[in-house]
Amino acid sequence: MAIVFAVTGYCSWQTVLSRTPKAGTILMLPKENFVEIQSQTINCKGQLIGATIWFDSQIALKIMDANQAKQQVFLTRRAIPEADWRLLCRTALQAN
Repeated sequence: MAIVFAVTGYCSWQTVLSRTPKAGTILMLPKENFVEIQSQTINCKGQLIGATIWFDSQIALKIMDANQAKQQVFLTRRAIPEADWRLLCRTALQAN
C-alpha cells in the first residue's frame, strides 16, 4: 500500500513540476480577468476562471482559452515580485 501512495505522490509531483514554468513572462489584465503566460515550457492565454492559493507560497491558476480548453498553471511566490504576487492573488480571488 505504501508503494501505491509513493508512486501516486511522485506522479502528482511530476505533474506539478511540468506545469510550473522556470522563467517567463506574465501579462495580466485584472479588470478582464485575462492572463497570458509565456515561458519555454508553457504558452497559454485566456480567461482566469479560478485559482487555488497553497500555503501563501504557490498558486494554481485555472485558465480557459478562446477554444474553451482549460489549462492549469502553477506559479511560486518566490518567482514573482511581492507587489505582483499580491495583485495576482487579488485577481485570482475575484475570479473564484
